Amino acid sequence: MANSLASPTESMVKEVSGHFAEPEEISRERTVALDYFNKLPIEKSQLYTKYVDILSGLNLDSIQLGFPSNSRTIPVEISHLVREKDEPTLALQVDSQMVRTEVHGALEKEGIVFSDMESALVKFPDLARNRFTKAIPPGDDKFAALNDAFFTAGTFLYVPKGLSVKIPFRNIVLLKTHGQASFTHNIIVAEENSKVSFLQEAYSRLGKERQGPALYSEVTEVYLGEGAEVNFASIQDFEGDVNSTVNRRSIGQKDSRINWTVGHMGGGTTRSRMDSVLDGPGSTAEDVEVVFGSESQRFDVVTDLTHQSTHTTGHVLARGVLRDSARAIFKGMIRISEGAKNSNSYLAEHAMILSKKARADAIPGLEIFTNEVKATHSGSVSQVDEEQIFYLMSRGLTHSEAQRMVILGFLHPAVKRIPLRSVRAVIQFLIDEKWAGRGGMIPPRVEQLPEFEEEPEGEAVEADLFERHYKYR
Repeated sequence: MANSLASPTESMVKEVSGHFAEPEEISRERTVALDYFNKLPIEKSQLYTKYVDILSGLNLDSIQLGFPSNSRTIPVEISHLVREKDEPTLALQVDSQMVRTEVHGALEKEGIVFSDMESALVKFPDLARNRFTKAIPPGDDKFAALNDAFFTAGTFLYVPKGLSVKIPFRNIVLLKTHGQASFTHNIIVAEENSKVSFLQEAYSRLGKERQGPALYSEVTEVYLGEGAEVNFASIQDFEGDVNSTVNRRSIGQKDSRINWTVGHMGGGTTRSRMDSVLDGPGSTAEDVEVVFGSESQRFDVVTDLTHQSTHTTGHVLARGVLRDSARAIFKGMIRISEGAKNSNSYLAEHAMILSKKARADAIPGLEIFTNEVKATHSGSVSQVDEEQIFYLMSRGLTHSEAQRMVILGFLHPAVKRIPLRSVRAVIQFLIDEKWAGRGGMIPPRVEQLPEFEEEPEGEAVEADLFERHYKYR
């Protein structure tokens, strides 16, 4: 098959580079990344190699390389998510094409840059080019390398020093073509004492004709200056014939804070790699991930915390619910280097299975190279408590309603820690739709969701959720 990603070639790289008329150095870097992809294994860590069978559905044989269409039309499927008046903080991606990415008016005057990635690499060499693939180099991961070789879409967001942006920047992705790969590379730069929120929504409408799966590949790099704060939220509800590979990493300087929120709801096979690098003293990372799998879905989710400086804090809470014959594996590692004394880190991975054919594994780990730290992890896989089901049914609920209540209670500790109330509302909606057997949904506008709560942003959450797990003081 021409342009098949099962055996990508250098000529395919040159075709992509030629489409954008890129500088020679970018084209050369694409070729280097392709070489890494061909050499690297799917799983580099010996701890996890025996679990690679979960990715058996991630087959590239029938996937062709997608190219931008140069269409600027907003698809009707997501038109309701775009307000009638132009939004100054909205980016739209359809398949491999950035339909829109720009910032307007007062935000532009403040020095904010919101651009498609291809333009940013040429127009902003100091801001974008010097950071491109620095947080996630192509040698770091096989599928990150594939993305570096063939990216055609993505956004670049730059927030200047001392600027706090209250309106979230939104990035909506819609896949519409069977048998095609879409490669996205995002970079977020938050300078000293700045604050910004970035909301990504990924959906698909491939049509009823089955012509092979689609592939969504994403690499996101987040750079936080001293005292900066970034809230990054991602909601993915692809249809079942869309596979995805995601690599995300943040690098935080002194007293910075990154809040990750990820909802893995849809898709066929999902491979996610997250890493929060705490590079400056006092930096903080909090990661909340929610997984809901049904039918034959597969989720390979890795979440790492890397402490490289003193007095750093990292928390991860991942919760998953699996039914039918779905399968998930939650992997994560707390790494505390020699220079990271007084670090405080916690990693929790918990799954609930609802049927005999569903399966989940939780494999948290620790790598600690210094003393005077707090580091602990927890992992569990459990079935629904039938006593709870019986109790709820005795109060008049049906068996299905009782299971739904137990599931919502299981996921609630994760969902309520999501900083953005709009994201909480959408994830709640998608959980309900998934439970009702309606996966791969595109939600209505958030203001129309019944779960949308009008409480102030930054609502206080349970402060001791992680602290109470420490058995020593």
